[in-house]
Amino acid sequence: MTACTPSPRDALDQSGEARQAQHHELQILFDIGTALHSSPHLQDVLQQALLAILQTLKFKMGVIYLLRETLEDEGGLDLVAQHGFSSKLKNAIQTFYVSPRKLEALRLKGRVLWLTPSDIVFPDLRKRMQDEGISEIICIPLLTQKRILGLMYVTNDGILQLKPERNEFLTTIGYHIGTAIENAQLFESVERAKKELEISFDAIQHSIFIIDLGRRVFRVNRTCEGVYGEGASLIGRHYPTLLYARDEPPADCLIEQCLREGLPVQREGPHPRWGGFYYFYAFPVLNSSGRLARVVYYEKDATESKKLEQRLQQSERLKALGTLAAGIAHEIRNPLATINFNTQMLQRELSLEPVQLQMFNDMVQEVRKIDRIVQQVLHFARPREPQFCPNGLNEVVAYCLELAKVYLRKATVEIELKLEPQLPLIVMDHSQISQVVMNLIINGIEAMPEGGRMIIQTGFQEGGAGVVLKVSDTGQGILDEDRNRVFDPFFTRKPEGTGLGLSISRQIIEKHGAFIEIESERGMGATFRIIFPESCMHRSDS
Repeated sequence: MTACTPSPRDALDQSGEARQAQHHELQILFDIGTALHSSPHLQDVLQQALLAILQTLKFKMGVIYLLRETLEDEGGLDLVAQHGFSSKLKNAIQTFYVSPRKLEALRLKGRVLWLTPSDIVFPDLRKRMQDEGISEIICIPLLTQKRILGLMYVTNDGILQLKPERNEFLTTIGYHIGTAIENAQLFESVERAKKELEISFDAIQHSIFIIDLGRRVFRVNRTCEGVYGEGASLIGRHYPTLLYARDEPPADCLIEQCLREGLPVQREGPHPRWGGFYYFYAFPVLNSSGRLARVVYYEKDATESKKLEQRLQQSERLKALGTLAAGIAHEIRNPLATINFNTQMLQRELSLEPVQLQMFNDMVQEVRKIDRIVQQVLHFARPREPQFCPNGLNEVVAYCLELAKVYLRKATVEIELKLEPQLPLIVMDHSQISQVVMNLIINGIEAMPEGGRMIIQTGFQEGGAGVVLKVSDTGQGILDEDRNRVFDPFFTRKPEGTGLGLSISRQIIEKHGAFIEIESERGMGATFRIIFPESCMHRSDS
């Protein structure tokens, strides 16, 4: 053998070192692959990949930085994984910048950098390297086919130090980890979008059902759970049992129409289970092939907004009627005064037969009745402004019952009081609210000519901070066709009524910033409810 020819022993040693290096490379790739598939979450991927490299090569320290994705922070890198650093040192190396040009060059060349401690930008880290006797750091770009995602730095201080000849192997690691990072970022983006969608879905303040083609509930939002029951008890149920409390949907069911036609459907009206006023929507959900997969059913409770709309319409109507009524009342009042005066003068001056005298008396009585109606019309058209003071609602009820006790006794009506003792004071005109309560009591008594029971109840508004007064009777209730007219001026079913009592009462209530509602079922009596919102409450600091 010549001097330049290696001996068999040297050849075996070199072959053994090559096999050992190859074994380590394969082990690193295997460990990294295992780590990358152990979790879909980005932070786990980063930390496990870094640990796999450090533990396999017995390196002491390593970090991973990821590029910021915003244009204004282009070139900024943030620490996302580390091993072998104290808390103080970790805080000192959180972020740094690399020019976009250098990053683009790294991406294009896929080049691994071999650095010395003098290349490190952090002074504390340079000192640590010197103290540890570390002379070389490897910078591995974390790449995909289209972009650079970050940089991984490891100290080249293992048992088998890596050489620049291993650039291709290290670049492979960079692509391997970069692809895993991109997948993890995509997974987290999908998870984040899913979570945001779930939050938005649950935040909608109206009931939403997702119905499958088998007519079963696939999903509901949180509001739906509050209305219909816990979600676990709703999922999988046949939807007609929930929405209609029956086994089969009605013929005009909009969900069925949407399932048949595959088109959006919209309706409005009372809820099939609890009345009120609702808007109903059914939207088709198509799969990737364009076929109907599910139906989104959405119901919006617009009961309160509908009542408010009706109250506003009623107020406008009353305002117009008030203006008209005031003009008519003035036109009637002047000739009526003349008729009244002349009638009484003739009654005094003429010698009348008893029958004629009775006719004059009837005439005077009817004129006074007309005058009383005119007075009420004028009061309706131009009511006096309320004098607001803090008053107790229970005290108003007690005052009105004292005034009405004789009337109640003659009518054989039993009174049941349910008064909440802890009510706050309400800023009101005591006289005007008493007028309203008296009107409701008298109407209730007149609705029970054969006697009955009247319940007067005060309490707190359900689900709010307001105060409620309820006056209920056990009379025949209000006709369905009259329910929307009872507050109209001059509407009455009473032979001797003027039809202004409830109109004036509503006007007074609205002047107080409150509102009045009615519930009635034919043959089951009626309930008038006055709601004083929180803004009507007396505050001790006011």
